Amino acid sequence: KTVLALLLSLLMLLPLLVSCGETPANVPGASSDVEGTSGSEPATEPVTEPETDPFEGADPLPEDLEIPSCLKTADGSILGTIVLPKGAAEDPILNTAAQELQYHLKKVLGADFAIVSKPGEGYGSIILATPASLPAISEMFADDLAWLADLGSKETGKWGSDGFAIRQAGDDVYVIGAVSKGTLNGVYDLIEDNLGVLWTHADEAKGLIYDALEEAAIEKVDYREKSPFTTRGFLFGNERTNALLVARNKCNSAGYVEDLGLVGSRCGHTVPWILTGSPNYDPEETEYWETDDEGNCLWQAGSLQLNPFSEKTADAVAAYFIAQMEADPNNRFGFIGEADTRGHGRCAPWDTQPFEYAPGEFVQPEDANYYSTVFFTMVNRVARKVKEAIPDAIIGTFICRLGQEIPSCAIEDNVMICYACADEDYTVSILDSSITEHTTNYSANTHWKNIPFWAENACTVTMYHYYLCNCFGTEFGWPIWDRIQADLKGYVKLGIDGVTTDGLADLNQGSAWLDCYGAAGTCSNYWDMNELLCWLYQKLLWNPDEDIPSLITYFCDKVYGAASPYMQEYYSLMHQGFEEGAKVPHELISLILHKTLYYREFVKKPGIGHPVLDALEQAYNAAEGPCKETIKYIWDNVLANMNTFRSF
Repeated sequence: KTVLALLLSLLMLLPLLVSCGETPANVPGASSDVEGTSGSEPATEPVTEPETDPFEGADPLPEDLEIPSCLKTADGSILGTIVLPKGAAEDPILNTAAQELQYHLKKVLGADFAIVSKPGEGYGSIILATPASLPAISEMFADDLAWLADLGSKETGKWGSDGFAIRQAGDDVYVIGAVSKGTLNGVYDLIEDNLGVLWTHADEAKGLIYDALEEAAIEKVDYREKSPFTTRGFLFGNERTNALLVARNKCNSAGYVEDLGLVGSRCGHTVPWILTGSPNYDPEETEYWETDDEGNCLWQAGSLQLNPFSEKTADAVAAYFIAQMEADPNNRFGFIGEADTRGHGRCAPWDTQPFEYAPGEFVQPEDANYYSTVFFTMVNRVARKVKEAIPDAIIGTFICRLGQEIPSCAIEDNVMICYACADEDYTVSILDSSITEHTTNYSANTHWKNIPFWAENACTVTMYHYYLCNCFGTEFGWPIWDRIQADLKGYVKLGIDGVTTDGLADLNQGSAWLDCYGAAGTCSNYWDMNELLCWLYQKLLWNPDEDIPSLITYFCDKVYGAASPYMQEYYSLMHQGFEEGAKVPHELISLILHKTLYYREFVKKPGIGHPVLDALEQAYNAAEGPCKETIKYIWDNVLANMNTFRSF
């Protein structure tokens, strides 16, 4: 026992010993380490030296410029400044990239690195650029930029536009993107993989993870990466602290935050204002709205949705989008939503009659896809009319409740789909047809066949998931990272353009969603309970082929320190319990799963309750720093919920 205790102590100390004053090794399983991933590859083409000074016309270097000596290249050359070319002065994203690099170098190395507009003599610099801000890189790194600008196709595989390349040229390290967000992503990748920084919570006091170093080296260079998804992220608004966390993990969607390169969701639920704001809107027209059973108009106040049977509805909606796009040349997108989770009402007498969706082609009221065919016929009409006026316009709509069945009509080539995964079951991939063997829920059993249809027939598809908003997620943690990875790998093969999830922002505040179900805790507690899952989700968005076990080990070592072995055991046990419980036929395992059902089916029945609590107790005793409080929160909640059972 004495020998075993000694060995365990040495294993716990090892991460601390190797981190002191040394540059962190590459992140295990990080995207550029995954063999065979075409979204990440070495960049080995020779750098073409420019014929003229790339920085000609830059501002002079400050006379009192101090050059730190604690950051070097792999061959020992000093990297003394951060260069933001003069052409980037008005680019908010590139300015953020420079400031973020400066901030994290100060955190890790304790040194001040000046942001200047050109390199100096006798030392190297980290140079942040795009072709627009430093035209010379178009010649210097022509192959890299061509690779980054290649966004592929549905047939060959799609790629996001915000990839990056990190290249060493002489004593300088260049971080470049075809667009500014790509350069910002490259800066974060450089910080994470060379300085050993992780971002796990919006609150930096517990979520900015790093070791203070005396010196470091930028050893990971000459590679390039891009994500297979154009849109990656969350749907939780514009609050900057959370937006910064998302951007640091190379996502690009949370809310619209310009200087972080984040775009907000282009989906919306409520649609009456689109109709009533149309220049063609007639306040006396009864055809816009739903009816009672006798066919009497219920007007806006009594309608669940717009009336999709009426061409007048489609024409008024189209006129609204045309007017908006003509007024704003940068806007080429309109979205037809639906009232959230409300289904639809009557549209009598239309909904009692066969519906002609194409010349001589009909659906009948008793057909399962009757309403969805009617709805998408309306969407098609809007898309056609808008395209006639604005040829490059895109019209988006939900697949949620109204369009859940595959329609009989063809889909216009300028229709974008936001597929909201209503009633998704978390036990198998959403694309796995075996879900029909696990649950009888009708909606959950349709996704695996519906999603491929829309991937083939819509011009673009963005998935709207509910991975990170389970209503009792403040009291249990979802171990569903394998499910998410399987989904994302499947989406890559289908050519899905983007993936977002509804979620609870990591702020220490309440939530109407949590209150609705009587869940305990705050939004920040949700992230405490699910911090590994939230981090893995962001990692997988950038590269679905990540090696999850390696990432979990790395995460636990960095975040929990000496408590890492025990937290790895905790996560392994919870994953084991979920896998065992998922094999049993069940009711829908979804975002509204009650905590009691979760602990009964996935912890108590698999018999892992006591080992889980033992692992958490050992983790708490071994932990130091802010993570100790997080582990205590997890331990307390697991213990409290398991104690509701007579025995376990």
